[in-house]
Amino acid sequence: MRIWIQLASIAVWALTIKLALAQDFSGYYTPATPHSVEQLPAIESLESLPVDSAYQIPSKIPSHKLRRIDGAAVQQDHSIQIGSDPRYKQYRVGESITSYMPGDGEQFGWLDFENTPFLAGSQTSGITLGSGLHLLSGPNSVPLPPRLWDFVLGYQTRGTIQEHVSFDLAYSLGVYSDFEDSAREGVRSLGHAVGVFHKNDRWDWVLGVDYLNRDDYKILPVMGFSWHQPSGTGWRMDMVFPRPRIQYALSSTRRLYLSGLLGGGTWDIEMPKDINDVMTYRDYRLLFGHEQITPGGNIAATEIGLVLNRHIQMRHSLQQEEFDNAFVFRMIARR
Repeated sequence: MRIWIQLASIAVWALTIKLALAQDFSGYYTPATPHSVEQLPAIESLESLPVDSAYQIPSKIPSHKLRRIDGAAVQQDHSIQIGSDPRYKQYRVGESITSYMPGDGEQFGWLDFENTPFLAGSQTSGITLGSGLHLLSGPNSVPLPPRLWDFVLGYQTRGTIQEHVSFDLAYSLGVYSDFEDSAREGVRSLGHAVGVFHKNDRWDWVLGVDYLNRDDYKILPVMGFSWHQPSGTGWRMDMVFPRPRIQYALSSTRRLYLSGLLGGGTWDIEMPKDINDVMTYRDYRLLFGHEQITPGGNIAATEIGLVLNRHIQMRHSLQQEEFDNAFVFRMIARR
């Protein structure tokens, strides 16, 4: 049974990555130009051209969809994909994440493959799916399972009320376990409710709650402000706890940023001698990243960061362990 669960999770993760970054441009290609003008049919007037009633010429083709016209490359305008509205309207968006935190022996390393259960930035409401595979290395002092799994189903909605107030609401139910035995204690509900007041074209004020339902943090306040320029370029500060971020736009398609993140989670696991327990791992991350708009309008990001205050605690045995600081490398596709 476990092997089918593992194969299903890997398949879902791979499919999400493919859909996040793939795009079909075949509808916007044009046939190659004939080698000579003599090969072209004579045209007396535009009215003489045959018209296929089944084919409708679009009134406008987005410039970022174009690739070649008669063999000549077309310059792309990625600024359309970034969007002209810089206001803080989305608390969480869908991400496909691959991250690596090296470690062995007592240093406790992780290799993660995750799909977060949130909507793409272009969507306003809908059903969400999430999955995760976490491969553990060490520590020798705590007999942890070699892998952990996440399977999540949820719903999210977001929108704007009279141009001055935005909201982002989400709820999900997931199973977080090693699936070695019963996963009953690994069933957790999560969610967030965040509202934003748009004071003007530069300032947004954010207030809400993030329900994590972990053994270390059940609920966290969401509060802070976002400062940005109307043009959407240059500096931007989203000083919103618990996910602050400062960014600088190098161009209309590339950004550098510094962000903070709470890492870890809670999983139902099986310890030696068939003893069930619930493990919670926690760390704090300071991440430096670079992101770029892909041709499909998504965001591809690379991050490297410092991982601080690493901690494991067990619910039933009350065992606790602290670990040295580490670094993490992450590759992210944001939808």
